[in-house]
Amino acid sequence: MGIAVKELLALEYFKDFYVVAGKQGLDREIQGVTILEAPDGFRWTVGKELVLSSGYAISQDPDCIRRAFEEGGFQKTAAMMIKRERYLAQIPEDIIAIHNEYGVPLISIPFSVPWMEIMSQINVAVINRTIRRFRIQKCDALQASQQTYKVQKIQRILQAVEVEMNFPAFLYDINEKKGYYSSANFRRITEAFGLKEEDYWAPSHPHTVYTLCDYLQMKRIRLMEQENPSGPLVSWIQIPITMNGAVQAYFIVMESREFLDYYDEYAIRIAVLMLQGVYEQIMVAQNAENIGFENFILYALNSDADDREKLAAQASVQGISMSTKYVCVVFEQLHAESSARSERKQFVEIFQSGNMSGSGRLVFLKENEGALILEASDPAIHSQTDMEKLLERFEKRVKERFPNMGLEFGSYREGRSLAEIRLCIEKCRKAMELGRKMEPGKKVWEYSSFGALAWLQIPEDELEKNLRKYQELLKDEKNVEMLKTLKVYLESNMNYSVTAEKMYVHINTVRKRIERAHELLDIDWDQRISLLNAELLLQFLKFPSMDQSAGKLF
Repeated sequence: MGIAVKELLALEYFKDFYVVAGKQGLDREIQGVTILEAPDGFRWTVGKELVLSSGYAISQDPDCIRRAFEEGGFQKTAAMMIKRERYLAQIPEDIIAIHNEYGVPLISIPFSVPWMEIMSQINVAVINRTIRRFRIQKCDALQASQQTYKVQKIQRILQAVEVEMNFPAFLYDINEKKGYYSSANFRRITEAFGLKEEDYWAPSHPHTVYTLCDYLQMKRIRLMEQENPSGPLVSWIQIPITMNGAVQAYFIVMESREFLDYYDEYAIRIAVLMLQGVYEQIMVAQNAENIGFENFILYALNSDADDREKLAAQASVQGISMSTKYVCVVFEQLHAESSARSERKQFVEIFQSGNMSGSGRLVFLKENEGALILEASDPAIHSQTDMEKLLERFEKRVKERFPNMGLEFGSYREGRSLAEIRLCIEKCRKAMELGRKMEPGKKVWEYSSFGALAWLQIPEDELEKNLRKYQELLKDEKNVEMLKTLKVYLESNMNYSVTAEKMYVHINTVRKRIERAHELLDIDWDQRISLLNAELLLQFLKFPSMDQSAGKLF
């Protein structure tokens, strides 16, 4: 959308320009500038131009302006400006008359004014007006992290596009899978032509593509009629909004009336820059609150495990390294009366105040579940003992802030890239699952400490069913020592002497207890599977509180 003739003449620079004829056409829109210095130059006018002339063509062919109106397209021009005192002492009356007849403004301009100055002033006027219409107030980081801010910004930019250019606009956010519209006009056009949202960047109908700007990847897509391949059905401008090479959204401007003009492209470029700025502001704000990293982790957990390219693209957008090795810890809240995620800000503060924050991030996976993603190179987590101390301190600080909120942790200390974060999270959860069954007195469990047990996927109901016999035996006090002995005996490769030494009892006592276990549990000592079943079940068995003499053994 250009600038009206009267709007241009109201500017300070044009104060010495005056209208000679065609005053009824001062609302005409200037969408470009052309120079007429050849008598037949009118043949190349297309409409809505401001025609500049020194009068030379008229002096050579006084009838050329009349032919331009009657034979050419001069009646569609925005206005004509003629220099005084160059080749014409006066503007001929017939030229004044024909401009009045067609309502095309005829403007007399000073002799000393260069053409370039006029063109420059028009461009500046259009750009300044466009910028004013697109002006949107700044925001702080907190606002930018909020979804409402993003929605409001995008909608205001799109509305400004439609006001400035009189073309409806549309933006589709790829990550959100959501479209934003400048007005209902865009939807009506979409429905009228039987289009889907994805057709605007991946047309499913016959079409042509013309690149308008390589740098912005701005393209004109023209949908063709099947019955008339030479004639366009509808056309639109498509520009991807990218961050670090990854497409975040598609910006679409519908050419519902005609093609974009020279000045419309100014507006589009401003809109693209502003939309780019919105996404950059959001990224900065999200990273400030660690939300960007959290969103990436959630995206990785919920995406196709084999789609490494999409994951890498998302990481690039957030500025996240995919080559760095990380150690993963999952924590769960023990008491659900208050949500850990709802206290995000305080949790992050607690984490950042600890020794882990320098090389790691805290993210929330669910309302009461979170993860600590720590760089494997951090010396503070080189051993399981060091890790446990860090996590215990973290829980202590959490309890100081939230007295009723205890935490349990499952860790996986093998360094892996974020491409394998789903695997790491699963192993942490497995460690907690096993730890609660096998070591209920603890709060921190390491995946590797369970060895081959961690590889097993035992259905909960099946485990409970098979444990029932062992649990019934535990109700009789004398069976407790028998089961403890059986556990040590199996762990000692069924060696009576070693078992007796570990249990601090006579070897005959061990023999009697093992014989009793055989009778009560029907263990087949010659079948490896039978022995393995017993050994696994004993691992999951929760023994009553132990006395001092046996405490160090189990």
